[in-house]
Amino acid sequence: MNRITKKASMLPPATLSLDLDNLWCYQRSFGLEAWRDYPSFLNLALPRILDFLDRADLRATFFVIGRDASEPANRDLLSEIVRRGHEVGNHSYDHELSLHSQSRDLIKDEIQRAEQAIAEATGQSPRGFRGPAFGLSSVLLEVLAELGYDYDASTCPNSLGLLARLWHRRKASKVGNDAGVLDSLYGSMREARQPLRPYCWSLSNGAIIETPVTTLPLLRLPYHGTYLNYVADVSPALARGYFRSALALCKLRNVPPSFLLHASDFLGGDDAAALDYLPGMKRPGEDKNAFMTDILGNFRRAFEVQTIGAFVDDVKSHRQLPKLEPVFGV
Repeated sequence: MNRITKKASMLPPATLSLDLDNLWCYQRSFGLEAWRDYPSFLNLALPRILDFLDRADLRATFFVIGRDASEPANRDLLSEIVRRGHEVGNHSYDHELSLHSQSRDLIKDEIQRAEQAIAEATGQSPRGFRGPAFGLSSVLLEVLAELGYDYDASTCPNSLGLLARLWHRRKASKVGNDAGVLDSLYGSMREARQPLRPYCWSLSNGAIIETPVTTLPLLRLPYHGTYLNYVADVSPALARGYFRSALALCKLRNVPPSFLLHASDFLGGDDAAALDYLPGMKRPGEDKNAFMTDILGNFRRAFEVQTIGAFVDDVKSHRQLPKLEPVFGV
């Protein structure tokens, strides 16, 4: 037992997070008018995810949307996140994809409203923020610093951002309306070159730690849960091999991986047929959950997986992070 404990404690650090994007968020981003009724799959997805993480003995940071937290019907569901030992983060109030480009007052109102709703629903105030679709700006960072947030987790340095945007626009034009697909969706080429290791934003009103969603070192290819399910639609074995290679390269390059999941990664076409336009939704939920069991099992064996908040606390006490000026776009 002692040898096992020592081996686990010597593993390099990593973080696990999940964006709790709801059914209405996807409908909105693909231009489906049904989103205005705010349909939800949380009562199906969230218990499944929490049970899954319990079985895997993993703790994660759940980035919660304020509007969902404000719904009385969701409060018992969301309180389970904290009760089971996970962290909650702020994912904005309305999951508006253009939030980062809005006025300072609107950004601040969105973040504060979400923070209050999440704290009331879960009993825990968020310490970290992730923008919808990785949207970030210097104004948004300054608001976070002003409000006392410890970290941001919105960057995802991704060389396939343009292709992902074209795919999203094409899919939206088929299933709904592509008018709301932003030209900045999934980031610019400049943002694709941002650091993969944690760093500190240097701001006019302070500083805030950035924990990037990790992409493949050197090539900057994504390997979050939804992308892996996209690959698994073609070949689950290829997706598993790609993920193992990504983790090995992170170790080689000394990059602490921050692995991102979405609630839809645990749902299949037999659970939510209304989401058949998303990657992986043509496979049954049982197949997807078996796939995620393999993926997260590999992750846990290779790294000491923790919440982003726990990782940030350790970083603050043991390391001096490089500083970066907040420059975005083009």
